[in-house]
Amino acid sequence: MANTLRCPGTLGPLTPTVGAMLSERRGMFRGLPAYRERRGGVYQTLMWPDFYEAVARVGTALAGWGAAKGDVVATYTRNREEMLLIELAAMSIGAVAAPVFAGYPAPQLDYILEHSGARMLLASDGPHLDAVLSTKASRRLKRIFVADPCASRDGRVASFETLMSAGARARRQGKGAFERRLKAVGPNDACLLMYTSGTTGRPKGVLLSHRNILAQRKAMHLLWKLKPGGRFLSYLPWHHSFGGIFELFCALYTGACLTLDESYGRDVPLLIENFKRVRPTVYFSVPSIYQALVDEARRSAKAERAIFHPELQFVFTAAAPLPRHLSDYFEAKRIPVVEGWGLTETSPCLTATRVRVKRRQGAVGWPIPGVELKLAEDGEILVRGPHVMLGYHKDPALTARVITAAGWLHTGDFGEFSGHGLVLKCRRDGMFKLTTGQMVISNTVENALVASPLIRHAVAVGRDFVGALIFPDFQALERHAGVKRGASASNGRLLKDARVRRLLRKALDAAAQSVPEKYARPRAFVLAPRELSLAQGELTPTMKVVRSRVVANFSAHVDAMFRRRASGGLERGIIRLQPNHHDQRP
Repeated sequence: MANTLRCPGTLGPLTPTVGAMLSERRGMFRGLPAYRERRGGVYQTLMWPDFYEAVARVGTALAGWGAAKGDVVATYTRNREEMLLIELAAMSIGAVAAPVFAGYPAPQLDYILEHSGARMLLASDGPHLDAVLSTKASRRLKRIFVADPCASRDGRVASFETLMSAGARARRQGKGAFERRLKAVGPNDACLLMYTSGTTGRPKGVLLSHRNILAQRKAMHLLWKLKPGGRFLSYLPWHHSFGGIFELFCALYTGACLTLDESYGRDVPLLIENFKRVRPTVYFSVPSIYQALVDEARRSAKAERAIFHPELQFVFTAAAPLPRHLSDYFEAKRIPVVEGWGLTETSPCLTATRVRVKRRQGAVGWPIPGVELKLAEDGEILVRGPHVMLGYHKDPALTARVITAAGWLHTGDFGEFSGHGLVLKCRRDGMFKLTTGQMVISNTVENALVASPLIRHAVAVGRDFVGALIFPDFQALERHAGVKRGASASNGRLLKDARVRRLLRKALDAAAQSVPEKYARPRAFVLAPRELSLAQGELTPTMKVVRSRVVANFSAHVDAMFRRRASGGLERGIIRLQPNHHDQRP
């Protein structure tokens, strides 16, 4: 097969800027809802004309209070209406929106505010405002807005309501400042500074243009042809490209109503209740949430009917491979599963499986319109197209290293082309060498392990043989093993149950045998008595596994696993498979 892939056809003309798109959609979707959010237990809905006017008011006030073209306007808040409005307003007047993960403590916040050079900022509430003001970088902020009003002696602080009121007064005076600023913005101007989640070090600031985002949206519109009036239920964080670009702009571009899911993906019962209430027509999520939806459907026929309702056209999954048992469940309900792959640096989507073509496990589909893929000699995937970022903020040297003179971006991902599109193998940091000299691709091992419904996460490690850290799905273990533990019983106690260990041993053995290369089949496993933790740095804000931190946090367990026999309690947390099950010869 050739070492290049591209989507046939062209993108055609693009809407030039985010502001121009909003202005067009105001007329196109005049009678449709744009955004819904529940406040005080009641949904508040913004119709398209009101939504546009709210953005215009915020943009007018920002401009009047000194936001110049190219200035960075940061947000430090969870998803909410005020965040959406100020980001779109900043983009529309030629400023640059910079969303910051609301869970970052002061040191990380300080780094991003300093690195971004933010001049204005929206904080969600008093505690977030206090965190901002505790940073050295806050001294550079000219204005700080707070969504939930709170008292502050800092003269730079104003409520978001004050910002809106100032914009409304200026709009009533008919000066047209917002529209003039909007028309002065060009497609290649920067509009979004999005920080990567930092699985391999400090977050990098990815600078994206209006053209980057709108080329992405046009490409997906050509593929999906979604009709106006759809319903999106959004919990994916807007500080990350999956939620903040891919899902959000899909709704805006196609005229779907974006309903905020205040579960934020953490309160699963609330998420499922919102799913039943909104009945999304397209749903964007990650494997852990799809597992929760399937679990709920298995528990309740009523929930099953609500989740797999006839208006649900397809679900989209990304960020991690979707295990086969989940994909099969959705497809058995006649709900297509679409999987995509991309990077923040590419706005983000590069490939996607097709809605009406049965998904093949392991393949992430074909290039979307406008995207070219090429394999380097070592198997690294290179990409080119209008979706590729302007560069890394304040780091021209790194930008020059990853983007060639011919416009090819080095993704850091390795893969191969197949008859079903691109197949991902691993990240550059996802390979390790055994003491035998054999190279192991960690993704191959980990994907085989998490294909079991009993395993939520797995991290492969190697020395003279391959082992793995296993983070079970404890609810699934109870259900499949027929074990009922009391509310006070610990996960560690559950893992000591003989029925649970037999079940896990069988599942781990089957998963290991499914790894194609015999030398890469894991022979020992550490059973972690807890889930991975965002607070301990084992997960990024977007729930990606930080391999190095996980291995460091469980280093004593890893050392014990590679000894012939560990002492006491550590050995009791290890499952070892019989050596004759895994011939180590290649």
